[in-house]
Amino acid sequence: MVRVTHRLEAHVLDEGDWIAATEICQLCRLDLGAVRELAELGVVAAREIPPDQWQIPATALPRLRVVGRLMHDLGVNVSGAALALELLEARRELERRIRTLERLASDH
Repeated sequence: MVRVTHRLEAHVLDEGDWIAATEICQLCRLDLGAVRELAELGVVAAREIPPDQWQIPATALPRLRVVGRLMHDLGVNVSGAALALELLEARRELERRIRTLERLASDH
């Protein structure tokens, strides 16, 4: 009987980590053209190190997953997904502020 074992490794990503754009495409179900367009729209920062190899900050991964779901599941284009992402993030921020104000009001 042959026994196969797989070894998984994990690395906690932080602000200093960058991920190859090709890897981002696989993780977020995006094509490279969409990732480049999102960078041009200012949704994510990108760098080209070495030349012709785009990298995206690891901290952008959750945002790009949302964009990937919007584009893949709902058929939204890149610009529409960028706008929807901005609106979703603004909503979350407003909800956070409301909770903070409610806590402050209940303390008095």
